Amino acid sequence: MTTLFYILGYLAVAGFFCMAYLKIKSYLAASPLHVRWELYPVPHEGSKTVYGGSFMEEKDWWTKPRHIAHMGDVKALLTEVLFLHATFEHNLKLWVRTYPFHVGMYMLMGGTIVVLFASIAQVLGLNPQGGLMIFVGNVISACALAGTLCIIVGGVSLVLRRRADEGLRRYSTPEHYFNLLVFVLFGVLGLAAWATAPSYFELARTFMYNLITFHFAPQTNVLFSLHLLVGFFLLIWIPMTHMGHVFMKYFTYHDIRWGDEPTNYSPKNQQKIMDALKFNVTWSADHINGDGQPKTWVDVATTNPAAPKKED
Repeated sequence: MTTLFYILGYLAVAGFFCMAYLKIKSYLAASPLHVRWELYPVPHEGSKTVYGGSFMEEKDWWTKPRHIAHMGDVKALLTEVLFLHATFEHNLKLWVRTYPFHVGMYMLMGGTIVVLFASIAQVLGLNPQGGLMIFVGNVISACALAGTLCIIVGGVSLVLRRRADEGLRRYSTPEHYFNLLVFVLFGVLGLAAWATAPSYFELARTFMYNLITFHFAPQTNVLFSLHLLVGFFLLIWIPMTHMGHVFMKYFTYHDIRWGDEPTNYSPKNQQKIMDALKFNVTWSADHINGDGQPKTWVDVATTNPAAPKKED
């Protein structure tokens, strides 16, 4: 059973990255060319962002090289990810519930990365009982306590909000509640492990050390083992649900909102347009002079629907 437990850990990590890759790949393969939102300011416009300007305001912009301020995009992404700026600005009542939930996840994800590096340092010879490791352990234990509490409070608050708000309740499916409650369970088990173990950090570091050294030692805390099992499930489950926005949000929101590359700068976009023009249209609406017969978008674009119809 101990070996199986560690195998589940390997499968969960590998499954998360494989599922995320497949989801991103399938989305990019299936998504059409975006229609511009024409919303300004666009963060990568650099100094023009201050007043909502665009490179298109320059004379003969299509003859000049395109300059993109990537740091503007990075700053806007971090502001949204770290502070949920759009939710704060447009739905404060939801923000006060979802922000603690997200902060809790950030703390546990960040803590996991720190524990991973601590375990690697131990493999490389760092004394696991040394002063640096003790300091890191205190930080991780504090993050685990705060993170689990935030997930529990935020998750329960979001469930109650979905039940109380008519608009959210109308569009909430059983999956929404299931996802939130699984995270709440994950937080409760983590909090219970933190409260019953001498050191949450020691539990986490020992497991991670065993994982990377293939030393399949039994777990010493049942609650921590259950906490990890729920975590394994979430790693596999998240990419298959709407919570996959953790890695999909850039493609489904930021890329669409800020994707302003002109066609003449992009051979890839030019090819997408040429392919799209070959799609068949079977509409019979008057405004495209439809007669119910298959025609391509090229036919639609090169036909005047107001022109007199030829007599047979």
